[in-house]
Amino acid sequence: MIIQGISAFFATAAFSVIFFIPKKYIIHAGIAGSFGWFIYLILMKLQGEKVLATFVATLIVALTAHILARIYKTPVTMFLIPGVIPLVPGAGMYHIVQSILDNTVDRTSYYFFETLQMAGAIALGIFIIDTFFKRVKKNVIYQDKNVV
Repeated sequence: MIIQGISAFFATAAFSVIFFIPKKYIIHAGIAGSFGWFIYLILMKLQGEKVLATFVATLIVALTAHILARIYKTPVTMFLIPGVIPLVPGAGMYHIVQSILDNTVDRTSYYFFETLQMAGAIALGIFIIDTFFKRVKKNVIYQDKNVV
């Protein structure tokens, strides 16, 4: 598990370089991705449900990205996009193509729906945290206007 977490850190850091993230934030983006992957691995070990583990890990990555963005006064995407890279279901997409080539319809549909659910879990996790932070920001702005 430790080796996978370290690997997730380096994979996230490498994608940060590809996405032209400034050098001073590459370590932070790597930590966000590694932290999300640790959460995913722990949940998979505890209950074994890929979609739920992906959803919760994405919530954690998105929360971490929003917090880091506020601390360093940068866009959230600076940490969010590289941070979710370890959670993207690339193996599921590979299995879809492999089962299509093997002409096994039942395996193809299984991997297709599982991959689709995992991608949806990532999107939903990002959406929930983003909406929460927008709502909090909106409430803070309205409270400031009421004071004046």
